[in-house]
Order: sequence, then structure tokens, then C-alpha cells
Amino acid sequence: MVNRILKILLLIALIMMAFTSNGCLGSKEAKQIEIDQGDFSAYEFSVLEGKFTNSSTFFLYTNKTVRAIHTVVDAPRLEVVLLKDISGVKSEKGPGIDNLVIIGNTGSSTVFSNVNQFSNVSHNVSYYESSRNKNIQFEFADTISGYVAYTYSVEQGLFYHILSRNETVNVVLPPGYDTGNIIFGSPKPKPDTRQLDDQNRMWLIWDNPNPNHQFIHVKYYKSSLPTIMGFVGLVLLVASLVTTIYFKNEIRKLRKKREIIDKDKDT
Repeated sequence: MVNRILKILLLIALIMMAFTSNGCLGSKEAKQIEIDQGDFSAYEFSVLEGKFTNSSTFFLYTNKTVRAIHTVVDAPRLEVVLLKDISGVKSEKGPGIDNLVIIGNTGSSTVFSNVNQFSNVSHNVSYYESSRNKNIQFEFADTISGYVAYTYSVEQGLFYHILSRNETVNVVLPPGYDTGNIIFGSPKPKPDTRQLDDQNRMWLIWDNPNPNHQFIHVKYYKSSLPTIMGFVGLVLLVASLVTTIYFKNEIRKLRKKREIIDKDKDT
């Protein structure tokens, strides 16, 4: 009987290994897909002064939306990695991104003055899934310097970015949100720079965190939350002290009454 059970368990293990190796639990074969061209005006493209450099900027919104803008320099392709089921719900089939915009310049210069120097770029998109990640590759018709922008969803209050190249990473929190509190959440690793823009958005900036770090993880919350919770904690503390004093006084009164009763019995 024991041998029979062991054989059944071994058979189940072999079946699971076969499924895994054939990709049923996570396919590593890249599939070419079509994504409709997105709306250029949905993104905040900005051309910084000086030499164009690799960067990734993630604008977070309160409706769980993330708008990602990657810059590429003299590159024939870009590969990004997204977590599966990052929104806390079952992932849809496919890469899970939309509103794709790819613009670039095929010239040799890496110094630009405005976004009008970039135009739409012909491209192919392919992706494959592993057990935990979605790997998306954008292949350009020509080597370009430019932008790759797309939109996806994440869990509210939590952002996670897997680092796959040397770049500057910017995470832009929604207006009125913050991070860094030891209780409510802080970014890992610690950003090199924190700054507020004119829209009251907190920018977290990491300068070339790869390869010293493999990912960037940010927990964020409403800026007023620590103050509110601090006030609630203070109220609870005061209520606890008042309750403790009240019951101590009641116990003291009961002891005095008991002492009086005991004296009356003795007399």
C-alpha cells in the first residue's frame, strides 16, 4: 500500500515537471502581438537640457493607473519586465499594457531641444511570460533615440519596478501623497533625490541603481495619514489613561468600603 502511494506521488511530480518544462506553467517563447497606437497627448514628454540619457519615469495615479515613459539612446530595442498579478487580481492574457506610444529620432545626435524632433517609429512588440513576470520587448525598425510610453495598472499604494538596464529611474507619486514613513511604508532602496513639483507631486529619483539593486519598491500613502493616525493614537492613549485612572479610583473606593465592613464585623 505504501509503495503504491509513493508511485502515485512520483507520477504527479513527473507530470508537474513536464508541464513546467513545456511552458504550461509559464511560457518563455516570445509571441509577437499587436498593440494599437496610443494617444501622444496622454503623456508628459519632456526633453531635458544636455545629452539624452537612458531613463524610466513612472507617473502614479489614484485610480491604480501607471503611465510609464522610457527613454532609449541609440537603441534598436527595449525590453521591460512587469510583475504578473501586480494589481491583486488575475492577470489578463497578454502583456497587460495599452495606449502605446513610440517616438524617436534616427539621427546620430543625442542632444535635443524639444519633443518635436521626434516622430512615430515603426516597431514590433513581443512578449513571453515566466511564472512571476511578463517580459515585453519593443523592437524598432531603426536604431533610435527616443521614447517608449505605455499605460498599465498596479495595486493602490504599492509600486514595483524590476531593473533591467543602467538608467535613471523617476517615480512620481499622485498629488498629496508621500512615502518614507517607517510605519506606513518607505521606498527601497532609498532614493537619491526627493523633490516636489509645481503640481504638489513628489518625485523620487534614483541615479543608476542597477546593478547594485535588482528592483525598486515603493509603498506610498496620503500625506495626511501619519498626522491623522498620530491624532487617533493620542486620543486612544488619553482614553486609556482616563479609563485606567477611573478603574483605579473605583477599586480604591471598593477597598475602603470593604475595610469599613470588616471593622463593623469585628466590633
